[in-house]
Amino acid sequence: MKPTQEKDDFFIPLDQSVELETPESLSDDQDLPLLSDPSLSLKPLRFLSRAAKGILALITVLATWQTVEFFHFLSQAHWSLAALFGLLIAGLTGVLGKAAWEYFGYQKDFKGVDQLQSSAEGLLKARSSGQSKSWLAKLNALYRNKPHQPLLEKALSTLPDYADDAETLQHLDQHLFRNLDQQAISRISRHSQQTAIMVAISPLALLDMVLSGWRCLKMLDEICQIYGLRPSLPARMKLLKMILTQMALAGSTDLITDQLADLTSSKLISTISTQAATGAGIGFYTARIGFLAMELCRPVPFAEGQRPGMGKMAKEIISSIRARFQKDEN
Repeated sequence: MKPTQEKDDFFIPLDQSVELETPESLSDDQDLPLLSDPSLSLKPLRFLSRAAKGILALITVLATWQTVEFFHFLSQAHWSLAALFGLLIAGLTGVLGKAAWEYFGYQKDFKGVDQLQSSAEGLLKARSSGQSKSWLAKLNALYRNKPHQPLLEKALSTLPDYADDAETLQHLDQHLFRNLDQQAISRISRHSQQTAIMVAISPLALLDMVLSGWRCLKMLDEICQIYGLRPSLPARMKLLKMILTQMALAGSTDLITDQLADLTSSKLISTISTQAATGAGIGFYTARIGFLAMELCRPVPFAEGQRPGMGKMAKEIISSIRARFQKDEN
């Protein structure tokens, strides 16, 4: 006997003679219209910039008008008061003018280094000859009246006559900039170790931020001086902005992954405290910022395989923290 099948009112059998078709995925359709509209796009707040400039202009006009009125009032009272007030305004104007000159003038060094780096990349790739003269002229202008000028002249004195453009830059890289690199790496190592130790022994997170920021700015100043750049406040801010931009583009997670893994398995964390690990991490980031500053301040880009790595630096930071905590325990 054949088994009986109960009839299901909610089940409709498919026709076996009809071939089923698999629907295409919506993600495969590249012709779908984009639901966009100009009203939905992000609008820059240009009115804020215009309003700020207008307010600044208004304040300038009012301050000038009040100054002239006050000078006129003093001149009617006595000429000596007006003369004293005029000298005060002239001195203040000179200070503000010097600050503005430094603010805009000191940034020329970074623009000059950026141009030197771009030109150097082209000269190193193209086996040309005679094109490096203009590049050397810009480098001479950057180092004029600075301690780097005699170092540059000494390096150029040993340059062979038959050297082409690429060989000229490689010669300067070997006889000038590598010596500067060693000085910069030494300063980076010292500041990163000091920062790591200070953060490791500091009990307050706010104090950690202040200490690390202070050491980082001091390190940037020294790196600027090593490569012949003026360490002014706008130069610091511009350099720090460029560094943070590069770190954001490159991704900060790629920094010393192996060293962080070694640190996690190190006896340093298990025998001391997690605060030591925090100090080591801040020291690593300080060193990373220093290496990026070297790349931005160096007139000749690093050659392949020449860029300084974090392996040795990380070991030095961990060793310095371990030595400090072992000293405190003893």
